[in-house]
Amino acid sequence: MSTIHFVGVGGVSMQALALWCRHEGFEVSGCDSGTFDDARLRRAGIEVCTGHDPAHAHGVSLVVHSMAVPADHPELVAARAAGARVLRRIELLGELFGRRRAIGISGTHGKSTTTGMAATLLLALDPDTSVQLGASLPAIEGGYRYGTGEWLVAEVDESDPGFADLHSGVAVLTNLDEDHVAGDFEERRNYYGSYDDLKAAALKFASSGERLVYCHDWPSLTELVAHLPQAVSFGLQEGADYRVTDIALAGSGSTFVITGPGLPATTVRLAVPGRYNVYNAAGAIAAVHQAGYDPRPALPALEAFLGVGRRWQVWGERQGALIVDDYAHHPTEVAAILEAARGTGRRVRAVLQPHRWIRTARQWPELAAAASAADEVLVLDIYAAGEKPVANVSPALIVNRLKESGVEARAANLESATDYLNDSLAQGDLVITLGAGDVWRVAAALAGALRQGGDLAPGGADGQG
Repeated sequence: MSTIHFVGVGGVSMQALALWCRHEGFEVSGCDSGTFDDARLRRAGIEVCTGHDPAHAHGVSLVVHSMAVPADHPELVAARAAGARVLRRIELLGELFGRRRAIGISGTHGKSTTTGMAATLLLALDPDTSVQLGASLPAIEGGYRYGTGEWLVAEVDESDPGFADLHSGVAVLTNLDEDHVAGDFEERRNYYGSYDDLKAAALKFASSGERLVYCHDWPSLTELVAHLPQAVSFGLQEGADYRVTDIALAGSGSTFVITGPGLPATTVRLAVPGRYNVYNAAGAIAAVHQAGYDPRPALPALEAFLGVGRRWQVWGERQGALIVDDYAHHPTEVAAILEAARGTGRRVRAVLQPHRWIRTARQWPELAAAASAADEVLVLDIYAAGEKPVANVSPALIVNRLKESGVEARAANLESATDYLNDSLAQGDLVITLGAGDVWRVAAALAGALRQGGDLAPGGADGQG
């Protein structure tokens, strides 16, 4: 029997692939340098090791690694020397695409939630649907579901150039922003050399779909893919094929009407807040409809959808303060989340963790501008995600820019932010932690869910965004 080893198995999407392979009868093992919730892996009979060792690659047929793992990693070197096949995570996902018809959902923002929404709809219509997701969906207790039906709903990470080679039954592009672009920096893990390189990869992914669903309201995306004969669009603006109208936003949800080709005007209700979630839901509905299903019978399931892990994840209330965590780390995402936060009518106190040195170096002014929508901002140390520090880049740049804008701001770390907020929580506050790293620990600690020194898992994504 073939044996597969996963390097960096702690990430949700890597766990999802490991569990799929185990379900198909392979012997599976995995390792990661950090602590993570491995209970589901172990229950499935997957051997999990903490830390890395070239010996992990001995006797295996295939080694799969995440983008965070460099090509010269000792386990990968040992695997190649032993004659084992070595694949990136996206390449293994491509093999799954060959076993099912896939709704492949990509884009800079919103792909996890859009995938979760599409999976929620399709599971209500076809319970044998398979799912591969880079975040935790409570309905499937993680990021994975193995089904025997025709369709696989999968999140596709655009930060890996290999996504361009995936062939989807329905390809979805939620948007396309200038992210994971290195510019003059040499780093290429999770990075393109230029925005044009990213757009070229997105065009190839879109062109390979039997059908394509894209956001009409994202001008650069429309310019890129609207000419493709299989393309249909969704959006709020005139000209969208799946047109959203009559939006009513509330503090904890929304309603809207969507009309599309072969889909009469339909009222949709969401229990997750923000205009951005209206877009996510419209994309999910359009994708499921393009897959050949009438989405209307599944709308009650969508109405009950409360999000995926680390996307507007409500940890609870304390002393009248609402505590929320979100994966937002790009300026566009931070702006959208804080718009939703302001819609609650509460005083917004944000804990912002800049993610990756290169992104911070290139985007810190935009990040500060987005964060200025909060009433108060605590800026944590930069979450490196394996990157080397960049000279003259620090959280102080963001703090000082916020202060110049008249926003109350200060630098902090996980411990000092938790202590400060613990001592100053007030009725009517909304504390929201923002970032793709471990900033969620502040929310968990404030909600009383994290014991001192605990390793509670956030139920979120891989932290590689």
